Amino acid sequence: MTSSVELTSTDAVELAAAFMAGLGTPADMAREIAEHLVDADLVGHGSHGISRLPSYAKYVDDKQVVAGARPQVLTGTTSPTVSAEWGFSHVAARMTTDLACERARSGGLGLAGLVRSTHVGRLGAYIERAAAADCIAMAFVGGMGGSRLVAPFGGRSGLLSTNPIAAGFPTASGKPLVIDFSTAAAPIGKIMVAALEGRRMPTESLVDADGRPSNDPTLLERGGSMRTFGDHKGFGLAVLVELLGRVLLGSERFGDGGGPIFERQGLLILTVAADSFRGLSDVLAEAEQLRDDIHAVAPAEGFDQVLAPGDPEQRARERSGDRVVISEGAWNAIQDAATRAGVADRIPQPLLPN
Repeated sequence: MTSSVELTSTDAVELAAAFMAGLGTPADMAREIAEHLVDADLVGHGSHGISRLPSYAKYVDDKQVVAGARPQVLTGTTSPTVSAEWGFSHVAARMTTDLACERARSGGLGLAGLVRSTHVGRLGAYIERAAAADCIAMAFVGGMGGSRLVAPFGGRSGLLSTNPIAAGFPTASGKPLVIDFSTAAAPIGKIMVAALEGRRMPTESLVDADGRPSNDPTLLERGGSMRTFGDHKGFGLAVLVELLGRVLLGSERFGDGGGPIFERQGLLILTVAADSFRGLSDVLAEAEQLRDDIHAVAPAEGFDQVLAPGDPEQRARERSGDRVVISEGAWNAIQDAATRAGVADRIPQPLLPN
């Protein structure tokens, strides 16, 4: 069993905020990013939590991110468009979500795009935010920084990135039904964490340089690629996400004036007011009833209960309380990166096991 350490969520936020500020991110943005990362840990998605901090430092070192950039709303565009200005893009993605929701509340439908962006964090967080505003939402991230990590179905080399998609629907309980998944067989963050922990992936979610399926997470460093989920069906969905999240919004490239040039991703948010066709209370109640109907289905052998989309995150949040669990390998990498970022004095003492 992989050993782990635990932090209070407060300590984790303070560490992440200091870390991001140490990279040059404005203090207010650093804190919002830190809260986003820690929330990802609390809902059970450690691949998008503070284990990302070392990779964020590398982005800055490699000049793939302008750490001090602030997002801005662009003018002269047909639909609301936010530019992350090549900075860390969590705040910009939140702004994009809010703009799409404002449009939906005023006209039934909302559409907003994010350009010149880098990593936006856990996509489901923005869907949950839209649902809290009584909006149905869909999100598509194409391009993903130009990293060609995912092989097309039947191919042996990477062409697309992980191209995540997310969608959600508000309910009467305030706990939305949410889907959030990579069109790759596994998110890059989970592969990164598995490599850090020295363990294999649970499924053959990668291919080697000859296109042979494998569960070895280190293949990405040795000429391998990721696979799409569901074979040709997942690949088709990945292409759709690329079209909506990158091609529709416009692809740009960013370089340091002499070094590497990096493509950048786009995020498209589509929102629908939940009361567009009927009374809001009826819509929310029926969505809640659908969750109840899902729960009422008798579980198959090996399952305790049938879960609805969004249930695992809600249950993880309830279980975690204010504790963030990090693998020992990821914690060691975070401490090393924090030292290099000049915030070693902000590394908290892990909690003692219960």
